[in-house]
Amino acid sequence: MNRPAYDLSGLPVLLRENLEGVLSSAPIAFEPHGGGARAQAEVHWLFKPEEAHGSAAALIRYLPGGRAPRHRHSSFELIYMLEGEMVTSQGVVKKNDLILLPPGSEHASHSDTGCLALIIWNQPVQLID
Repeated sequence: MNRPAYDLSGLPVLLRENLEGVLSSAPIAFEPHGGGARAQAEVHWLFKPEEAHGSAAALIRYLPGGRAPRHRHSSFELIYMLEGEMVTSQGVVKKNDLILLPPGSEHASHSDTGCLALIIWNQPVQLID
């Protein structure tokens, strides 16, 4: 899979508590973020909904042409764009933009050039047909 040339070394170091209760650096490794409409997207889960009573946080990387299908948020969504540019139904999100979408918001998103974002969900999303 062709990946954008993002230099992840510019990101803050991901620190996690180890088995001894001490913070230590953890690798950031991406995996496919589903198939179908999300075939050109990758995810590194910081925590998943099943681990946090529905809340989730992840680094999401759209490869060029990557997209997310139309979906609805039952709670807040916070997006911090680390690299690149993403186009949502609400507008364009660029590097260093921080957006907060309210409960009930609906959108689809895509990136022609690729992007990398930190996304935090209060509750899981609901896909819209």
